[in-house]
Formats: sequence, structure tokens, C-alpha cells
Amino acid sequence: MKKFLPSILLLSLFHAPASPQQRAARLIDSFGNIELSTLKAILDNFAIELQNNPDSKGYIVFYPVTNKFPGATMRRARASLNYMITTRGMDASRVSFMNGGLRDEVRYELWLVTTGADLPVKPFDIALLMAGAKTPVLFDSFPVIEHGDPEERLYEDSDEFYPDAKGLYDIFADMLRRDPSLRGCIIAYARPRRRGTDRQIAARAKLALAKSNAVDLSRVVALGGGLRKEKAVELWLVPPGADLPNPTPNVRARHRRRR
Repeated sequence: MKKFLPSILLLSLFHAPASPQQRAARLIDSFGNIELSTLKAILDNFAIELQNNPDSKGYIVFYPVTNKFPGATMRRARASLNYMITTRGMDASRVSFMNGGLRDEVRYELWLVTTGADLPVKPFDIALLMAGAKTPVLFDSFPVIEHGDPEERLYEDSDEFYPDAKGLYDIFADMLRRDPSLRGCIIAYARPRRRGTDRQIAARAKLALAKSNAVDLSRVVALGGGLRKEKAVELWLVPPGADLPNPTPNVRARHRRRR
């Protein structure tokens, strides 16, 4: 005669209770550089998880790469946090973002952590990003457009910005405040026969940095980088004793012939 295990015992074999650590922290999603529209969909799902778990907090953990615009990774993580608060209506006390340290490839993680429990990721001191650096580091780079240019338009689901957009330079300014020995360099590029020159764009970016951040602007240099196929702004961190970075235009200026 066959012996059968009680149904409760059978269920316990297949549904073992989660460990305290598993209950305390749960990885909801992990991804690299993705389209902005895809990111918003992922954040929407993350917001639902938070709403369904009122005893938990959400953490956006980001892992930048030293030589691949670390500031851009930080900027997107911060924008994700703002999206969760302003668009999804999450309480600011229930969601935050954190630097998880440098990796070989850009990575983001979304964690759901029971209130009072520890996040299984140790915070990384971003000031160490420039430790031992002897040459300028390209901290951030992004395409820009000009106000009033009829041939250009800022789309909601794009990574384009106005050069004087509010908050655009906050993370860059924070890096300069953390290490007073660093200098900042803003290099702007213009498009051929388009509104706004490279020097004008660079000056507007520096002015925006000054308006929203308490940074000694004598430590920041704004340069016109010449022409590129797309307008862009680069933000450089320059260690003590290093020369300023050289602009890298990729379009030659056309000079009119004299008659």
C-alpha cells in the first residue's frame, strides 16, 4: 500500500518559506542603457510594486562606468527618481537613488526593501571617481537644441535638452563641490548654419550652472568646440595640474569666398 505525504507537507517542499533577507529586499528589475519610453514603462511597474507593498521602500541603484559618461548614468537615475515622485505620485520618503559603484558596463537596479531593513548594496563614494586621475574625465555629454529654432523641437521622450534647462548641471556641480581641487570645463558644439554658435551655447550652459548651483565659477571654463553634425554640450572634470581637454569638432566650417 502506497503512503502519501500530507498535502501541507507537500506544499512545504515546493514552497519553502523565504529567508529574512529575501523578505527584506527584492530585486524588481535590472537593465542597462535603454530607450526613455521603455524606462518609463519599467518605472511604472516599479511604482505599482511600491503601491502594493506599503511597508517597503524603493531604491534606484545605478552603476556608472568611469570612461563612459558617468554623469549621464547619475543624471538618468535622478531623472527616474523625479519621475517616480512627480509623475507617479510616490511619496519622496519612500523612494531614493544610490550609487552602487563602478562597473564595466552601465547598469541600473530597482530594489524593493522592507522598511527598516538594509539594502543589499553598499553605497559608493562618487568622490572616488577621480581618485588618481591625471587627465581630464568626460563626465557627461548630451545633445542640445535652441529656443526658437523652427527646425528643431524638444520631444518629451528624448534625451535632448535646452542648454539652460533647470537642474541639468546639478550633478556636475555636486562633483565640483565635493572636490575643491577639481576644475570644470564646458565644451559646446554648434551645427552648421543653425541658430546659436558654439560659444553662445557654452556661455548659456555656464550661466545656468551659476544660477542653480553654489559653485565658484572661477573654477569653470566655457569653450566653443566648433561644429558638429549635432549640437552638444560636454562636461569635463579636470584634475589638478592637468591641461584642459581639446575640443573635437567633426564638421569643417565653410568660409565664403571674397569677391
